[in-house]
Amino acid sequence: MSYVLYGSGPLLKKAYAYLCEAYGAEAVFSLEDVVDGVVLSEKLPEAQEAGAEEIAAADAVILAAENAWMSYALRRIAAAGASVVCYLPYYYALEGYEISDDSFIGIDPTLPRLEYLEYHISGHCNLKCKGCTHFSNILTREVFGDLEQFGRDMLRLQELFWGIYKIRLLGGEPLLNPELPHFVAAARSAFPDADIRVVSNGLLLREDMEDLLDTMAACEAGFDVSMYPPTKAAIGRMDSICRAKGVSLYVTPEVTEFYAKMDPDGKQDPAAVYPSCPARHCAFLGAGVISTCAMPQLLPIFCESFGKEMPELGEDIIDLYEEGLSGEELKRRLQSPMKSCRFCTPGQRSFPWQPAGPQVASAEDWRG
Repeated sequence: MSYVLYGSGPLLKKAYAYLCEAYGAEAVFSLEDVVDGVVLSEKLPEAQEAGAEEIAAADAVILAAENAWMSYALRRIAAAGASVVCYLPYYYALEGYEISDDSFIGIDPTLPRLEYLEYHISGHCNLKCKGCTHFSNILTREVFGDLEQFGRDMLRLQELFWGIYKIRLLGGEPLLNPELPHFVAAARSAFPDADIRVVSNGLLLREDMEDLLDTMAACEAGFDVSMYPPTKAAIGRMDSICRAKGVSLYVTPEVTEFYAKMDPDGKQDPAAVYPSCPARHCAFLGAGVISTCAMPQLLPIFCESFGKEMPELGEDIIDLYEEGLSGEELKRRLQSPMKSCRFCTPGQRSFPWQPAGPQVASAEDWRG
């Protein structure tokens, strides 16, 4: 059997060592490619170099590339005629992960990859930051994600995309949801290639959250902690808890300012606003639906809180189960201006970070 191995760094070398031992070095090829001056793949001195003819004839093409390069790598080898493609998840480069034949995950090269996905584990939050972009500070009730629906939606996304580069489970505050470990496990089960992050202020993290911490460690999921002023003093404790369980902890620089970027009156031109919007590729998953960003799905919170009429947003919110919907078509629609864009401004106004719950919040808190 012949294999083409395509990738870079420690993951490539580890995959190569396994394939040589299991199938013999003569069956393994390597590729080299340069994108914008960066070497994507490395030549292995013992391996033969594969071209389009070898790729098309191979029994399997195996990707062992850094996660960020996977979409490009698949496009390249698919264009060369590969029909059977699989990948080795990025975390197999880490110590403690032993490769077996079951480690390689099959890819349908006719499907696209989704680069980024957000999902609300909890809508409400313990901090209630003034001007929260997801309106968590003005929610007056608990709102939790539906685990059963989330599992169904992950399977539906599997049908549309061969993988997802980054999945961020956020809120609100995810640690408020006691089912958080199950959401992490469902995301990893559906998308072995995904970089999974739980986005949190971290203040509720405790040592006795063993189910969550053990699940995150087993699923190679990490925390993205936003270091608000109340969080700063607790970072050392969070780091100690995560280190003890082998969970990655990524911390932002200290957040001392928030930015108002909204037009509460909805008078902006979507075509003018969209190109400069930093959230234009933040696909937001709801219950059986998805949108280019969170705005169309969360705008009702703002409208209800301040007595504003909910506008008609047309197809801003896309039904995941729409008949005939393909991954390519969904990506195209997720990368287009929405009617909701008229509620965002091209500029922004900064103000000091501070809490502002529903009793003191004003619609003007969001005006850019």
